[in-house]
Amino acid sequence: MLGEGALACDTADVAAELRRLAENLSGTSLEGSAAQRTADRLTTDTPDVVPLLEDALNGNADAIGRAATADGYDPTAFAQLVELALQPVLWAAAERCAALTDVDRWDRGYCAVCGAWPALAELVGAEKRRVLRCGRCGTAWSWLILLCPYCGNDDHRSLGTLVPQDVRQDSASPTPAEPRSRHRVDVCERCHGYVKAVATFTSVPSPRLAAEDVATVHLDIGARDAGYSRPGTVDVSTAGIPRLVREGRARAGGD
Repeated sequence: MLGEGALACDTADVAAELRRLAENLSGTSLEGSAAQRTADRLTTDTPDVVPLLEDALNGNADAIGRAATADGYDPTAFAQLVELALQPVLWAAAERCAALTDVDRWDRGYCAVCGAWPALAELVGAEKRRVLRCGRCGTAWSWLILLCPYCGNDDHRSLGTLVPQDVRQDSASPTPAEPRSRHRVDVCERCHGYVKAVATFTSVPSPRLAAEDVATVHLDIGARDAGYSRPGTVDVSTAGIPRLVREGRARAGGD
């Protein structure tokens, strides 16, 4: 996990990125909307982002929203902008962590660098090796096919897959629809969690993960309509810890 020092040295970069994002949002959002007014103010305001970084890192949008409301910003727009402004710092931190340790061997369902749940899984290469990808910092780590990253369920009888019945195609585009086998949703009947999966031969670069997440939003809609969520309903004390790891700890504690 990132330390306070790593964040403190990058606060100027975060503030600059926040202003850049605000300028983009100000020019593209609905004129007169709460988001547009907030973005417009942030193009000239210089809010102190330091107190917000820990909450942004921990995904505490409510705390950021309260701070935004106190300063007269739209809480939703402000929290999203701060979260996005932090991403380049997280990408750099993920690269440093990958250079220092073998993150691919991480045995938790949440990200080793920033603690977020995976945005999706990549099924890499001809062997379809399952690799979880963090949508916030881009970290990648290998994960077993028959293992729920949320509750650690490894019982094949309660793990399944949803496959889109059809692939929607923009009629204005001459590009043929993608093969049905490229996308799927892995689901767990124990915690009712789901993970989108995309078949690929090369891992998606971290800055493009958000675009891939948006491009597969139809999978999110289908999974939620079927009664699944991301993450599932999990025990906070054991969330993301595989069953075999939990049982190993229990045996070690009893010895």
